[in-house]
Amino acid sequence: MSPHRPLANDPLASTWSAGLRSALRGYARTHLPEPMVPAHFVVLPELPKLPNGKVDRASLPAPSAETDTPSDYVAPRTAVEARLAGLWQDLLGSDRVGVETGFFDLGGDSLTVLRMAGQVKEAYGVRIDLRRLFEEPTVAHLARLVGDQPDVAVSEAASPRGVAARDMAADATLPDDVRPTASALPPAPAPYRTVLLTGGTGYTGAFLLRELLERSTATVYVLVRAEDPARATERVRANLAEYGLLREGDAARVRGVPGDTGRPYLGLTPATYRELAERVEMIVHNAAISSWLVPYPKIKPVNVLGALEVLRLAGRTRVKPVHFVSTTGVYPGHRGARTWPEERLTVADGVAGGYRQSKWVADNLMTAARERGIPTHVYRPGPITGARTTGVCSADTFINHLIKGCLQLGAYLDFDMAVDLVPVDFVAASVAHIALGGVREHGVFNLPGAGALGMNRIFELITECGYRLRRLPYDAWYGELTDAAARGEDNELIPYLPLFGPQGPAEEVGFAGSRPEFDATRLSAALAGSGITCPPVDRDLMGRYLSYFVSTGYLPAPDGDAPDTQSGPESLERTTMTTSTPEASHPTAPAPEPSARPAADAVPDFPMPRAHPLDPPPAYRELSAEQPVFRVRTPRGELVWVVTRHEDARAVLTDLRVSSDPKSPGYPSYISGDTPLPPGFFLNQDPPDHTRLRRLVTREFLISQMERKRPAMRRVLDGLLDDLQAKGPGADLIGGLAFPMAATVMCELLDVPYEDKSVFVTLTDTVLDRSSTPEQAENAASELMAYFDRLVTAKKRAPGDDMLGRLAEQEANGTLSHDEFVGLVMLLLLSGYDTMAQMIGLGTATLLEHPTQLADLRADPALYPRAVEELLRYLSINHAGLPRAATRDLTVGGQHIRAGEGLLVMLNAANRDASVFPEPDAFDIHRTTPQAHVAFGHGFHKCIGLTLARVELTTVFAGLFERFPTLRLQVPLTELPFRHDMVLYGLRELPVTW
Repeated sequence: MSPHRPLANDPLASTWSAGLRSALRGYARTHLPEPMVPAHFVVLPELPKLPNGKVDRASLPAPSAETDTPSDYVAPRTAVEARLAGLWQDLLGSDRVGVETGFFDLGGDSLTVLRMAGQVKEAYGVRIDLRRLFEEPTVAHLARLVGDQPDVAVSEAASPRGVAARDMAADATLPDDVRPTASALPPAPAPYRTVLLTGGTGYTGAFLLRELLERSTATVYVLVRAEDPARATERVRANLAEYGLLREGDAARVRGVPGDTGRPYLGLTPATYRELAERVEMIVHNAAISSWLVPYPKIKPVNVLGALEVLRLAGRTRVKPVHFVSTTGVYPGHRGARTWPEERLTVADGVAGGYRQSKWVADNLMTAARERGIPTHVYRPGPITGARTTGVCSADTFINHLIKGCLQLGAYLDFDMAVDLVPVDFVAASVAHIALGGVREHGVFNLPGAGALGMNRIFELITECGYRLRRLPYDAWYGELTDAAARGEDNELIPYLPLFGPQGPAEEVGFAGSRPEFDATRLSAALAGSGITCPPVDRDLMGRYLSYFVSTGYLPAPDGDAPDTQSGPESLERTTMTTSTPEASHPTAPAPEPSARPAADAVPDFPMPRAHPLDPPPAYRELSAEQPVFRVRTPRGELVWVVTRHEDARAVLTDLRVSSDPKSPGYPSYISGDTPLPPGFFLNQDPPDHTRLRRLVTREFLISQMERKRPAMRRVLDGLLDDLQAKGPGADLIGGLAFPMAATVMCELLDVPYEDKSVFVTLTDTVLDRSSTPEQAENAASELMAYFDRLVTAKKRAPGDDMLGRLAEQEANGTLSHDEFVGLVMLLLLSGYDTMAQMIGLGTATLLEHPTQLADLRADPALYPRAVEELLRYLSINHAGLPRAATRDLTVGGQHIRAGEGLLVMLNAANRDASVFPEPDAFDIHRTTPQAHVAFGHGFHKCIGLTLARVELTTVFAGLFERFPTLRLQVPLTELPFRHDMVLYGLRELPVTW
């Protein structure tokens, strides 16, 4: 059959469709746990399309079980089987149910299995342990469970996802061919020129790749499931971008390699395998299926056999050190306290679950390979959590699924077990430091956190961040979870029901009273002097994680003002542990006493004057030295708190108790004025609306997308430079370059007619000018809204394959309203136009004022990305501050802020914080920490256009100074006309000559 042969009116179509569905189901079973295998597959002759060529999802037919039921049928053989089969028929709406047919094949899911278990309990008085049912979800197996004694039916059965210890030991035996070949060259010395990374398109892999790139000059090959090298590289870059880790220059050092760790020879072609065997000098093996639900046989090809293939490659042509990311889950589960050393594993009993067992086997294979001459390091981190600096997290972990599930339930389980959470960037930095030559000795490294937290303490931290949760005894919590699932309520924990039973969690979850400690002597020695440390997961860090999840829409915003002190029907008291437990070292801190509030007549006026045109007002530093967070009076008479320190600014911008909505009580109207903002202006919206709207355009600003626009930007720039050169020498770079360049880029990005630029330029200036009267600002805003309304309406009539066309499709699908569409386009155009114009002008003036640094740039154009980051830090053109309002009481920099009080976060002052930037007032393109700046903001409101800004600025500065090597100012810097009265700082004119 031709692959393009239509199925319509084909007499064999049903046969082909059934075969395809069967193949798809079989493939899914090899990669997913049983409850997650799709019950139905729909085969269509073609996909319905919208007029713009996109798939019309609303017209897709609903799945049906009528033609998708497996054909093998075994009739009931006993009265119990017959009764159970009838029960399944009624529950699933099937004509007949065979006793060997899987529950999920018939259309069952995790919700209906709970209802079925309830009906079985009513019929036979037996509570079925779902973990045992998931082993084999058939009528025949269920009948055997019902026929067992009740105590057997609810017993703590061995995990259906695991294997026996003897089988693990057999799999941990290293095959004879896994050793250095006779002709293999010895390991290359550090620093390495080439590194192979597996698992580079996952969460931890993204941070590992970033650290490998930052700490070396090596080219990094990344093994990726992809059709070709171009798609493989794009997947790697997209993954870095997803977590905010993609940087300028990465393309030159990252090589995507199509392959698959679950296949022989890593799924590589013979030629690619030979190339990697010859070129690669060191391997970081991070690839793994990390799901707690996938059984060992299905996880083994990737997690175990993949490790063997990596070791085989390591012994070919040249011996390559292998750095393997394992887990503390390889240690047996236990109750009570126990310390685990950094040495080879010997005990398999008590290692439960397919994932942990597969890691135990691979861990042992690495140790055995070391004894045969392949240098190996093994890293055993605790449960990996979010980044300590940005709060970026992976939602795909058991801990985070548990947190979300408990929030959905409104209650958490009272489970006294210690959890040693480890931030992902600490893990990545530690592995990269050691792997790249920081340590010569090969061996095992435990990577524990800064101190284990009790499971209860984790949820207490969450309540301290404003979420309302009850603490329930396990049986009550399990009952609420199963009842909620049986009612059809959505809950993140439903797929994990096999890990929970009526008597307690499975061994994979852990043991009540478990207090493991992990010796990290070897790790401490390896990291000595590196500056790499692991912070504790405290309330601040937990708040950062929760803020990130709220910004992505994974979690709802908190709905409470204080922790709930009730713990369920029995009103159990939540008390601080007094015994020697992890919770004992984290007592709930008392609320801080409010700092003294200055008298009204002692409050300084805002804004404050600058002493030098390129420096923030000196009063910021003087006032913050006396009181880190101080109060000012705005021209409207409002009293607001000013935040200037880098640490405090980041804390406020990620705090869920702080609002960006101008309608919030206390919000500084000095910045926003009285003009209402359009609905789609998500810059001034809080989650969940902010998250929903931002998501619609996030992918439009991926760095890969922006890099594709660089050639077009250069063509625009060259045209403008040609005009300047023809009219020169001498020109105003603001009117002749900065404004037309920024306007053209944004017009092309949004498909806005360039001839309309005078409309939005004039109106934008009026809105942003703080000297405009309220009436002038409101009229200008209304005209802008009317203009963008006409633009969007016209675009919807003829949508194309561009950003506005894709937004028009979102409106057609009901994801976006018309008014939100208009406001969103208005926000993007105005934000991208004026900010870029001012950065081009101020950046050029700054570089001309620092001729030595400019000479370094001309000598080495590769420094332009670093120079742009330093310009963003040094200038920070948002000099009016980011306005916010406290929705609940909070403490910032030791100052108590009451609910309903306003704040201004001064990014320009935060970017001159000496505790983060040594010699902060010096402009230095060689600075080692340029990207620690907050010029783009921080947290979930961080500027979405930062990738566009970086690409555009590097393009402009490189082209400008290449074209005009003798460019200079016509007047001294201090005589230039600066925009002191605008929300965004900048220049009105920039007279230059050459």
